[in-house]
Amino acid sequence: RGVVDGCLFPLEALQGFKIGEVVKTVLEDYPMSYMTSMYAAMNKAKWNAISPADQKAIEKINEEYAEKFGKGWVELDAKAVEFSKGKGVNFVKVSKEDEAFTAEKMKPILDDYVKMAKSKGLPGDEALKFVQDFLAKNP
Repeated sequence: RGVVDGCLFPLEALQGFKIGEVVKTVLEDYPMSYMTSMYAAMNKAKWNAISPADQKAIEKINEEYAEKFGKGWVELDAKAVEFSKGKGVNFVKVSKEDEAFTAEKMKPILDDYVKMAKSKGLPGDEALKFVQDFLAKNP
């Protein structure tokens, strides 16, 4: 208690890590914070060695479980918020003005990412645009 002034974490950690027992306020800043994401990665040569039928099965399972895990995280977040409110935690939403201010301050970091990716021959600008477009359509 009294050690950390602020931290960034998914809402489910309020209950899962008992953070909701020690914080007084949660600042909800969804455009600048995150949801927990998970993925499985495979070496491309190994992927190409798998039969097309097995590749299709893996892709089908990925689609199905992406939705299941997403719903699971949403449920955990909701339970953690309810738990924390029961402990007297105050939830404050960031204003649109502050979101815009923060987004502007983040721009140099995103620009650095694009430069780094391009220096490795990767389409950093396309990747960033893809993510930003996705987030705009899926708030």
